[in-house]
Amino acid sequence: MISSTRMAAGAFLLAAILCGALAASPDVEWVPGKGWQKVQGADAKASPEFDRAFSYYLKGKYGIARRLFERVIKTGREPLVEEARILRAECLLGERHYTRAFDKFEDFLTKYPAGRFVDRAYAGEVQIAKAVLGGAKIKLLGVRIWSGYGFAEKVVDRVTSRRPLSDYAREAQIALARSCFRRHLYIESASAFQQYVEVFPDGPEVEEALLGVGKSLYSDARGPGYNPIPFYRAYRVFKSLPRDYPASATASSADRLADAAKARLAEHYYLVGRWYLKKRRLDSARVYFEKVLSQYGETRWADMSKSYLDALAKPPRGGNGS
Repeated sequence: MISSTRMAAGAFLLAAILCGALAASPDVEWVPGKGWQKVQGADAKASPEFDRAFSYYLKGKYGIARRLFERVIKTGREPLVEEARILRAECLLGERHYTRAFDKFEDFLTKYPAGRFVDRAYAGEVQIAKAVLGGAKIKLLGVRIWSGYGFAEKVVDRVTSRRPLSDYAREAQIALARSCFRRHLYIESASAFQQYVEVFPDGPEVEEALLGVGKSLYSDARGPGYNPIPFYRAYRVFKSLPRDYPASATASSADRLADAAKARLAEHYYLVGRWYLKKRRLDSARVYFEKVLSQYGETRWADMSKSYLDALAKPPRGGNGS
């Protein structure tokens, strides 16, 4: 029961690679009723062991397939070895041996930097990063014992530095940003989302990324009694989204968050006015209450500031009224 569940999970994890990368491979073809099948080319005719391994691979029996592919690799016969190496790495990914799979993808990219299956290697590395950033555990001696976020960030860095403008880099970057935000690492998520916006301004997740910048800044702010700059920056980001993407599905959320950030700013300046009032620095208090009234008139803090301004406008008790 356990092994079949793990096998199904591994098969699901490899779906993105098999559906995309295999479709572009000259060595396989889709056969109705049978699925992906090995094309009987010149290299395949001479290696029944490779065909056997590939059959297990297609069935999702990655452990058996990997061991057979390793035998093919030991023969040193190209071009079979090149394909066996990429398939071995994909088998490890299917088994959820993430660190070992990454090492084998890296090994493949080192040996075949312009090979036929380079895109599949990058696709595999992105799948590793997304899985670990999504919470999958790293194995040690066959047991999943640690989260491995640092390892996943290393994978993202490798992909984005080697293929900076590719879809692989785009997918890895947004996965990193989402993971940082989920883990409440708001400075890191703001940076990661911002990098996505700058590098992939036309990417499909750009609106999510822009909203993520604002939400990260807003979430990182300590409170209205502290530095208002994070709220101000978040407000500017939220206001820019409906302006730059008026048809965006996130525009209404951005407007709501902009109002929340503006209310926080109003509260901050109101509290500053109160502080000056306690210190008997009435002119300074009046400046901040007037700021709230003039710039944040739609917030509840404006009414409260007005009440203080009205009180400050009255002559002090005991004064000479004549």
